[in-house]
Amino acid sequence: MVFKALNDAFIVAKRDLIELYRTPFRLIMMFVFPVLIIMLFGFMFPSTSSFNGVHIGIVNNDSGFTLNGQTIYLSNSFISLVKYNSSITFSNYSSLASAESALRAGTIDSILYFPKNFTSVSLSDQPTQLKLVTNPTSPTLEEYINAKVSVASTVLSAEIINGTVSKLNSELVALPKINPQFVISPVVVSSVPILSGNYFDFIGPGLIMLLSMMAGLTALGSALSREKEDGTITAVMLSPIRTGSFLTGKMLSQLVRSLIQSAVVVILVILLFHMSFNGNILLTAAILILGIFGFLGLGLLVTALTKDQETSQLLLNLVFFPMLFLSGVLYPLQELPAVVADIARFLPLTYGVQAFRQVVVFNASIGSVWSSMLILFLFGAVSLAIAVPVFLIKKSSGN
Repeated sequence: MVFKALNDAFIVAKRDLIELYRTPFRLIMMFVFPVLIIMLFGFMFPSTSSFNGVHIGIVNNDSGFTLNGQTIYLSNSFISLVKYNSSITFSNYSSLASAESALRAGTIDSILYFPKNFTSVSLSDQPTQLKLVTNPTSPTLEEYINAKVSVASTVLSAEIINGTVSKLNSELVALPKINPQFVISPVVVSSVPILSGNYFDFIGPGLIMLLSMMAGLTALGSALSREKEDGTITAVMLSPIRTGSFLTGKMLSQLVRSLIQSAVVVILVILLFHMSFNGNILLTAAILILGIFGFLGLGLLVTALTKDQETSQLLLNLVFFPMLFLSGVLYPLQELPAVVADIARFLPLTYGVQAFRQVVVFNASIGSVWSSMLILFLFGAVSLAIAVPVFLIKKSSGN
């Protein structure tokens, strides 16, 4: 009896394995999917040397200090030290207010503000201060920038104290000795967050946008795949209802359901995890709708190209997981290798996450996020324009 049971189990297992072998796509996915997940998870724990594309705004009001007929700017030397051995880039702003607007819009990642007397005070036995304005919703990036600025401050302070400031950035000459008893730390960095926030203010909006994408991507596809397997979709196609009306109704239904689901999630993360919500409600809803709409066509296309729900789910996962790790949902794009970050900029979810985060956390206006919203709309329109004809062709051929 035991032998027969084991033999029957072996026969069933053999049949399933043969069936897997006869389905090339499922066989390939069995190996590709785990490898892809491992590679993507590897990017979640980068070293600080892997940061790319960090952009700092500079507000430099330093008037310098004239010595031996030459004007010295310690602020320029400080900037050179921050940039040393890194890929950090800088943009100049005329005022702190304009730089803060750029930081809220996501154009830059932090701000260095040099007061008018930055150089002159540091050379008169008095500590000089500069302000570093950070984004607390991205802790890893904030820590990286703080570390670079701290090192620059330490190096420049040591050179001033020892009176051995050399010609940094092709501007400095030897300076008189400064008594260390008067200046313990000539350069003091005052780090100020642009708003009160935490990591959930970063990850919360990303997860909400991700759920919206999942709703648009999987809900329609799963519903159509289920109806395809049950045979109900064939009955609908034979009814007086036009195929276009059927698909439009399905998409509207999923859009409403997904929007309600997203609204509930937003309320929950605000109440339970105290996520900041500073944005315009109508603009927030518009971004969510575009995010859902942007992936309805892709879900429909996947459904049309697959014959059963299992294969459809595998293909949807192949689309979903790369975007989960590469679209800035869990960590900033700056933590990705440069090549991977470039790939991420071709993913529509990247723009949805950026726009939603800027509006919800930083109260960005439509003028700051309109380009991201346009990309989401165009992606949805193009994917639907491709998916609907493919779906109709597949239905007319009986697949």
